[in-house]
Amino acid sequence: MSGQSGFCTVARSADLRAALVQRLEQISSYHYLRVAEAATANRNPTVSAFRLLDLRGAKYYVLTRIQPCGLDFTARTNHLAHHLVFQPDELAALPTPAALLRLWPGWLKSWQGEPRLLDEIGAAAFASAAKSFLPAQTWARLTGDGGRAAGLLESECVRGCYLASPPGSEEEVLALFCETLELLNPEGRFPLRPWRHGFTTFLQAEDNPNDFQWRACQENTPAFKQAMTRSAPMIPLRSVRVPANDLVKRAREGAKPPSAPTATPSKPSSSSASVSVRRESTSRSLSAPAPLTEGVRAKNAARAERPALLDVNFSIHSATLTSVGIVVAVLAVLLLIRYSAGHRQTEPARQAPVSNPPSQPVVLPPPKVSAPIAAEPDLKQLNCLVGDATTYILAVPNLTRFRLPIDSISTFQNLLHRYDRQDEGALPNDIRLEATTDHWDFWPGSLMQVGGWKAQQFSASLGASECVFDYGEWMDKKAMSLGVQANFESVPRSFSIRFGFTSPTNGDPFRLLIVNENNPPLPLRLAKAFVQTDRQGLSASLEAPMRDCLLTNFALLGGWQWQLQPFIKPKARPAQYLYKDWPAEDIPAFGNELEFARIGHRLREQGQNLKKRLEVLSQALGRPLGTFLGMTNEHLKSFLAFSPGHLTPGRFLAYLSELKKSAPDKSWIKQWQDQPDSDQPDEVAGNLQLLYELWSQKESQDQPLLTVTNKSGTTNYFFASWRQLAENLKEREQMRDQLDNARERLEELDQVAYIGLMMVDPKQPGTALEMIRFEGP
Repeated sequence: MSGQSGFCTVARSADLRAALVQRLEQISSYHYLRVAEAATANRNPTVSAFRLLDLRGAKYYVLTRIQPCGLDFTARTNHLAHHLVFQPDELAALPTPAALLRLWPGWLKSWQGEPRLLDEIGAAAFASAAKSFLPAQTWARLTGDGGRAAGLLESECVRGCYLASPPGSEEEVLALFCETLELLNPEGRFPLRPWRHGFTTFLQAEDNPNDFQWRACQENTPAFKQAMTRSAPMIPLRSVRVPANDLVKRAREGAKPPSAPTATPSKPSSSSASVSVRRESTSRSLSAPAPLTEGVRAKNAARAERPALLDVNFSIHSATLTSVGIVVAVLAVLLLIRYSAGHRQTEPARQAPVSNPPSQPVVLPPPKVSAPIAAEPDLKQLNCLVGDATTYILAVPNLTRFRLPIDSISTFQNLLHRYDRQDEGALPNDIRLEATTDHWDFWPGSLMQVGGWKAQQFSASLGASECVFDYGEWMDKKAMSLGVQANFESVPRSFSIRFGFTSPTNGDPFRLLIVNENNPPLPLRLAKAFVQTDRQGLSASLEAPMRDCLLTNFALLGGWQWQLQPFIKPKARPAQYLYKDWPAEDIPAFGNELEFARIGHRLREQGQNLKKRLEVLSQALGRPLGTFLGMTNEHLKSFLAFSPGHLTPGRFLAYLSELKKSAPDKSWIKQWQDQPDSDQPDEVAGNLQLLYELWSQKESQDQPLLTVTNKSGTTNYFFASWRQLAENLKEREQMRDQLDNARERLEELDQVAYIGLMMVDPKQPGTALEMIRFEGP
């Protein structure tokens, strides 16, 4: 609190929501790596971060720069946190978040004087950050290949990754983010895309990793050690994968640089909009996990109050608002600095309480399909998935008794702490719980009765049904999860509880959806148009509204992950997962199930390789024995012509017998006593040796062509071919089966009937719960 820790807000805009003020203060902490060298501020990192804050349905895009300020006059560490806050409708007129963090000249590096308002600035101030960062020279210099800039946009990084960065590289990492984000909007046609990827140039231990998709992390720092304890993979910058797509070429060559939006300064007039500011005290509390992308909200939802943290005020005329499309872009600066000059107070420990890091919600990987989808999705269909809070989904085998991993739900943690203290007076009466069953989507619920405090149990009932959360072990830090017992008149497919409050000041809402994995709810049916392909049809992703809706409104618990699965519907058979019966080596890697074009290319390549191998095995069998004998029958020209596709030892002997049978009556080959039905190696070898000797005697010019030298020595062509066929028969049949399988796989790729959004448990292969089915137009 202000006056206790020695830190306070020294400048801000006036019309900020209290909840936003609190969240900004929570993300403003800073801890020196080298306290002994604090006087040399540049030995400690400057943090540049971008995150999305979601407060009761209102979205705030927050740019943060935290600057170490050395020591104050009492020789204690000092820092300054500066925040810039935007709302969704202001983003289209802005450069990328990384460009603003790097180039906007308004970032403050120090603070002098009393708390006060900052001077007004115009919207044109952001124009200085509108420049091109391509080709990706920083990526090329640091990693040897500018194409790695596109690697951060691949699914393995977009789902959330830790990037191992060297000490003192924060500004270079920020330059890397600038180059990568520009790839998303090269011609300036998609200005919102760069604002979907949260990042930080230096992850701190008190940061919520789920706030960021790209987390630069330095070795041996507290955040690095936390990541190691969770076995999180650390990706060196040089190990970022270079993908196979057009973005790599753009990153290397810088083709078609973006025309960055600029803000046009307005002429002075009396219609400018200004923002006043006031001083606010700081507070410390657990923060809720914040999604990283803008969500889709129901059209009839009330527009959230416009934030306004410390401004650097905007002065924007109505004409400028019309032309640029900015609805008073709120510039927020939260400056936390030791304000102790003349106010010396004893400083207690300033460490904010930090919960165990929440498990990272799985971000839906970007799937890919092969055929473009022309239809436009009906966004109204998404209303069934949109609520006023995040839904946490857990699949369990037993709905009546299970464990709930609460480490991912800080809003629930806050509620239980307050409930356990019982220091809020009528708190139980202020909690509003609504329950529904058998639905994936949001559904009007029935009001539950919240029970009073009893032996560290939070309970709620609805008629004969009751749900009890036993949080004693979690409160005593003996477990990371809660024991839950639920009683029903009949066990449902799922049950959902929305946690809300009679007053917004009592807490942030959230929703639990517990799914019976043995009997899940029926999937929702949405249009297939929510899956879109690129222009070449080589890759695909969920349409942005669908993807943002999932990321904003849902988080999976218990290690479950999202996966898009294609389904085929064979004739007279139920639909099945496309890759259900595929060989393990043909099944695409997790997250690439819809890369039909690449899968098809791989199968065709596999088929060509099999054909080449078969040709190599068959090459020696193509000698034109029939032509040597003067026959004009193309069917008898060679063994390959005689028995295409059925190359067995018996057929080879049958071919030699047919040569004898079809030869003229006076032909010398009639003297050979063939044995086509013999299966004894010694008999066959002797018989073929007789044919070789007879042929060499009658047609001496053919003897070199009928003599074979191999690793076993010199032998005749007839026996060598027969033995090769016998030895390679199994291998040849396997290759033919593989070739047939590859052809069948290619046909199945063209038979996809619909795509399902599944919940899958990596610990239980084959387990999949279908939430949404994308089918139809």
